[in-house]
Amino acid sequence: MRLLIPIYSCLFAAYAVAQDASNNPSVTPTEELRNSVREWVETKRKIQQEENDWKRDLEVLQNYKEGLEKEIADLTEQIKDAKNRKSGADQESLNQSAQRDRYMAAKSEMANIVRGFEESLMTKIPSFPPPLAKEAKVAQGIEDLKRDMSLPTEKRGENLSKRLLNVVNLLTEAEKFQQTVHVRSELHKDKHGKEFNMQVVYFGLAVAYAVNEDGSLALVGRPTSKGWKFEEREDLADDISKLLAATTGESEATFTNLPFSKP
Repeated sequence: MRLLIPIYSCLFAAYAVAQDASNNPSVTPTEELRNSVREWVETKRKIQQEENDWKRDLEVLQNYKEGLEKEIADLTEQIKDAKNRKSGADQESLNQSAQRDRYMAAKSEMANIVRGFEESLMTKIPSFPPPLAKEAKVAQGIEDLKRDMSLPTEKRGENLSKRLLNVVNLLTEAEKFQQTVHVRSELHKDKHGKEFNMQVVYFGLAVAYAVNEDGSLALVGRPTSKGWKFEEREDLADDISKLLAATTGESEATFTNLPFSKP
């Protein structure tokens, strides 16, 4: 199931109003509304900026990949032609050597760039929500990335186009997941080790809320450097149940106050 980005903004705005009201009882309803609208507009601006930056970086990466592939293809063709020509003169031999040097230099440069992209992406993999990481295409991409990261130094110049494409594909899938709200059924354990079947709503790559069927267990999940961690929050069970009902269309849309860190 999916819910558009405005729910994310409404959650944040409602939470901001609740916080202001509790901290300053003298604030009037008009001021509360003004503060809510201001926070909502600022949050939308930041979300749009992040999306624009992500799309721009992805486009630059794809263009750079195509340029490097074309340069390597051109240089490879030149070397092939050079080998087929008769090399009688010393000058021609020198020219062929220069072409080979250019090819090797370009390949070495691309190998370093691809390696840098792989290392950077590897640090972001733990922040992939479990539903995203378990998707067949993404799971295979992560396995390929781990394999490429283990290549010895002398083999890091191999399969550069395929490896770069894998990085682009993983970033693309992460961007798709980030743009929507997802509801999943998952098994989670409480602090005593008892396992429950829970409904979990993921707000992109940022936060998740979960509750079991009878509302006896509620969780809030956030990404960490070691993967997603879920914290028990029984006090939020009713609110999370209302959120899920609105998300799945079982009830009318409504404002729901839930903890959420500013972007």
